[in-house]
Amino acid sequence: MKPLLLIVDDDEEIRAQLRWALAKDYEIALGQDRAGAIEIFRAQRPLVVLLDLGLPPRPSTPDEGLATLAELLAIDDTAKIIIVSGQGEKANALGAVGTGAYDFLCKPVDIDELKLLLRRCFYVAQLEREY
Repeated sequence: MKPLLLIVDDDEEIRAQLRWALAKDYEIALGQDRAGAIEIFRAQRPLVVLLDLGLPPRPSTPDEGLATLAELLAIDDTAKIIIVSGQGEKANALGAVGTGAYDFLCKPVDIDELKLLLRRCFYVAQLEREY
């Protein structure tokens, strides 16, 4: 059985590209906003989440993505949440990591780098859950 990866992005094309690139190794769940992400996260409890900061209703600011990050971690603080955002300003990265994100990647993402990071995240998350 493949591990579950939740991808949260408001851009349908990016969700489709990430699903295509990662479906061989992971079962993929998709969300496009905070409410959808929280619903899927509560129901399926993925170990790892890829989260965009620019989510509706204000996709041009990081507020909704940071609120989603905080809410996901409040549900399960052992989840590994990787921010994948086009809003690559240093303040956004610092805010996300300071709030509890595992890592921060700027779009466009290097898929090989992402795959390596995901393997590490799933490994660490599984170890933590076993412990």
